[in-house]
Amino acid sequence: MRRKCCLPKSFEELRDMPNKKLQFYWDAFYAYPVKGRKAKLRPLWYAIQCELGRCKLAEKYITRLDRYASNPEKYIEHTHKKRYALASGTILTKTYKGRTYQVSVKGENSYEYEGKIYPNLTAFAEKIVRSHVSGPKFFGLTR
Repeated sequence: MRRKCCLPKSFEELRDMPNKKLQFYWDAFYAYPVKGRKAKLRPLWYAIQCELGRCKLAEKYITRLDRYASNPEKYIEHTHKKRYALASGTILTKTYKGRTYQVSVKGENSYEYEGKIYPNLTAFAEKIVRSHVSGPKFFGLTR
């Protein structure tokens, strides 16, 4: 087990370490080689924080977080974007088991069928099918 007293207490302390010591810490936490001092700092600081706090996150999530951190505006924009955009007043029609259903779009999160408001298409589709189903897929809004 690693001794916690030897671990750096801040990112600045880690950043200012000599290359030999930084490589020592890298070898202690990771089994694969990485070229370049800068590429080691972030994952190593994360590993040290996890060691001090006794937590661990899978490597694939660290890679994803690094990608998000490099260009956060791009990923925030894609996070909240829907694959389909329906204007208010649009009527969606679906024939299911010989019966035709028409849902009216009232707003971004509001769909009306026979006077009842549903928060999303999935809630309406599940009522019709009586099992879990994707609302956008049910109405053919996905590829």
